[in-house]
Amino acid sequence: MEVWDHDGKLYEVNSWYCLPDDAWQYELVELTEPPGRGACLAVVIPDATPEPGPFTPKHADHVLLAVARGVTPWPILRRLIDLVESSGDIVATDRAHATADDEILSNNVWLYAGKRFEVNSFHLSDRDAWCYELYEVKPDASRNDYVEIQIPDANPDAGPFVPEPSDRVTFTVHGEWDIPWPVFRRFIEVITASGDIVQDQPNV
Repeated sequence: MEVWDHDGKLYEVNSWYCLPDDAWQYELVELTEPPGRGACLAVVIPDATPEPGPFTPKHADHVLLAVARGVTPWPILRRLIDLVESSGDIVATDRAHATADDEILSNNVWLYAGKRFEVNSFHLSDRDAWCYELYEVKPDASRNDYVEIQIPDANPDAGPFVPEPSDRVTFTVHGEWDIPWPVFRRFIEVITASGDIVQDQPNV
């Protein structure tokens, strides 16, 4: 178990083998909010050999990011991703990295494993922020589950969008959803490649 701190808020990170699911799980839970109200994320990695021996991770195509409510700061999200990927439990040697040419435009459609996902990019004028949004298209869906990354605008009243530093960027979960890991990672990589995630931003 580890406890991470960001801007006065605490996040607990645990990893363990979940017997009911035959999977290794990395879970991040916000401690500052009351139970059931803070951010909760879990990377679930199925075991390719659950019975015979030690944990053998299945390919990343089988990995899920289970999200349930809350707001996670970008640095905490990135730290979780780095922790999971540095463990060696994500097996995805054939994943192509996104580049600056992979721009997210409004109503982009991604198809993955027979599922349809939409990715939107737009300016939220009421929050002075740029927003990237990801959700799965389900014609018969009874809920509105989606995730969004908001990047505050450092210069909202005087010209084009200027991103604030990355420690002010947030990952917000609406509802509960299991996101295929390759879809989630492409979402993160394309946003990073866009240049809107900056580590240091000069004063405007």
